[in-house]
Amino acid sequence: MENASKALIIAGAILISIVLVSVGVIVVNSLNADDTVAEMDRQQIQSFNSKFDSNAGVKKQGSFVKTLITTVITNNSTYAGDTAKTVSVNADSLGISGISGNITDSSQLAKIRNSINGSARYDIEVSYKASGIIDVVTIVKK
Repeated sequence: MENASKALIIAGAILISIVLVSVGVIVVNSLNADDTVAEMDRQQIQSFNSKFDSNAGVKKQGSFVKTLITTVITNNSTYAGDTAKTVSVNADSLGISGISGNITDSSQLAKIRNSINGSARYDIEVSYKASGIIDVVTIVKK
């Protein structure tokens, strides 16, 4: 009887050891999965931003700026319910009546696009949200 109870205690200890090792493996795998997700997020942010980052710069031609605004309109309609991915345009320096501040509305963005002179030159600056995603595209006429 004494040997049987010792055998049960040993078997119980082995089972507890197996459970602890399994939990340890699960924890390590979940930590590695978080790193992979964070890396994917960085890659997704870079991919998202590339549509706008590549257009930033000085003395860009007006037709180029019109294309950028069209990209913003398309982006905002694609992510209509996701404010984290909505990009606004600030065209205060252009002096368009009824347009001020950061604009996300498609009709107002179209009004900005239509007021851009295709042969004029513009500076395009981008600013980012804390998450690293593009927030505002600022257009300044030169």
